[in-house]
Amino acid sequence: MTEKKRILLVFSTAGMGHKKAALALEGVMKGMPERCEVKTVDIMEYANRFYRFLYLDLYVFMMKKATWLWAIMFYVSDLRLFDVLTRRLRAKMDHSGVPGFGEFLLKESPDVVIATHFLVPSIAGILKRTGLKSKLAAVVTDYGPHSYWLSAGIDMYFAGSDRVRTELERKGIRPGKTFVTGIPTTEEFHRKHDEDVIRKRYGLEETRKTIFIMSGGFGVGPVGKMLEEMMSCASRIQIIAVSGHNKELYGQLERISASLNYPVKLFGFTDKVAELMAVSDLMITKAGGISVTEAMDSALPMILYGSIPGQETWNERFLQENGAARIAASIKQIPRIADEMLHDPAVYETFKRGLGKICKPHAAEDITNAVMKDAGGEK
Repeated sequence: MTEKKRILLVFSTAGMGHKKAALALEGVMKGMPERCEVKTVDIMEYANRFYRFLYLDLYVFMMKKATWLWAIMFYVSDLRLFDVLTRRLRAKMDHSGVPGFGEFLLKESPDVVIATHFLVPSIAGILKRTGLKSKLAAVVTDYGPHSYWLSAGIDMYFAGSDRVRTELERKGIRPGKTFVTGIPTTEEFHRKHDEDVIRKRYGLEETRKTIFIMSGGFGVGPVGKMLEEMMSCASRIQIIAVSGHNKELYGQLERISASLNYPVKLFGFTDKVAELMAVSDLMITKAGGISVTEAMDSALPMILYGSIPGQETWNERFLQENGAARIAASIKQIPRIADEMLHDPAVYETFKRGLGKICKPHAAEDITNAVMKDAGGEK
């Protein structure tokens, strides 16, 4: 017999990955209405003007124009001494930066709050001291935990790998609080697709190797240069390129595509990524936590290039060490690496096996079951 629980999912639109992880959990929870009632909220809806600038405008600017500045901020703020000295002050600033959010939680009074962004862990202690009785859980959305995720106020952590759990405990999270479930993605990434139908729908040739180039939701990275460089591939290829919300990039890719020696299918922001991955043989992308997890769940080998220093560097290392991806140091290396991965079926199969070792396609279900059990939702 189950007791119905009220669950609140909190994400942030500062990076599409946080939202996509929350939506993956929402999809599972809405499929079990007899066990739980679920709501989602974007914490940025409560952010003041400065925090919206900090987490939205400034973040996008750094991703596009100043990754060096992001790297400095990321690594300095992850230093143990810096974290210890600033954690209380940061928590107070974060709490005041999202005015009304604490009051909203107290009014809603859910049984469980699940956060896919580190702002909730930052203010978890304050929320509990001001009367919040909800269980608090955090889903770490990369394959390495920054110190900003650390909080004694979080009751449960969900990690993408054993290494993340080890790092959380090394940084002070009490053993027993962390569960290795994987990072949640929607079920469309691990279900069987009719690949012939999808190829026909998008005009893809069966006799060509299909390479999928992702530039993230914000459409960042030198995708145009990649397309031009891929003309030197010895393999017979076709490319699917997604430019996200970047309309300027889409126009640039449209102009470049006309002069290439292989076919290109262009997409702006699309919700058909699972289908496109299903008919692809190889993916070229920066190592965003959700993007690479979706590829892992789709059993799609990767070439990683242009990753943002910090969390995406951790993701790169995790994938390469497990034989699931190759890292390109320059755009010029990408065609050669692609040929090496695609030309020999035995080599290609090693990457498939690497993906199989680390993928956890049922993370959303496992997180939901763990939360329900911990919240007393099962008797």
